[in-house]
Amino acid sequence: MQILTLVAMEKPASLDAEDIRDEKVKVMKCIKAVRMEDVVLGQYVSDPKAISGEACYGYLDDKDVPQDSVTPTYALAVLKVNNERWDGVPFILRCGKALNESKAEVRIQFKEVSGDIYPEGQLKRTELVIRVQPNEAVYIKLMSKKPGMGFSVEETELDLTYGYRYKDVRLPDAYERLFLEV
Repeated sequence: MQILTLVAMEKPASLDAEDIRDEKVKVMKCIKAVRMEDVVLGQYVSDPKAISGEACYGYLDDKDVPQDSVTPTYALAVLKVNNERWDGVPFILRCGKALNESKAEVRIQFKEVSGDIYPEGQLKRTELVIRVQPNEAVYIKLMSKKPGMGFSVEETELDLTYGYRYKDVRLPDAYERLFLEV
């Protein structure tokens, strides 16, 4: 929710913590109540093809978990911010245990442009990705014309991965920053 409010908030009056907090609270007050049809819940199971490792075990295989447990280990929720700027824009939050990757990121997909020379739905949408952890990065994925005389396109990334760009700077991870800010 912290990341959602940072993405959706209006420009604060200053970078003062109280001004930022006030804008984040405004966003929280605009979030509509979540309906069950906007939620997906799940529980991880073992992979029948797995030979070894964690994939061999599902949530119910844990000796400390009751066999009839229906506790979700995965959740996806579509949130709607009820204000003029974000009207009609879904915010999709996803989290879970035992996923293929452990990461925190924001993915902003841009709308298709009307009047594009390519038929609607033929190209991937332009996407801005802000990876919080691991390996902080900001990159944009877009469709661009391949070099040469033809008119075919390919997905291209413009990438600012902090670890590559700032090699001589020690970057604290998210938890270190949290402790330093307290």
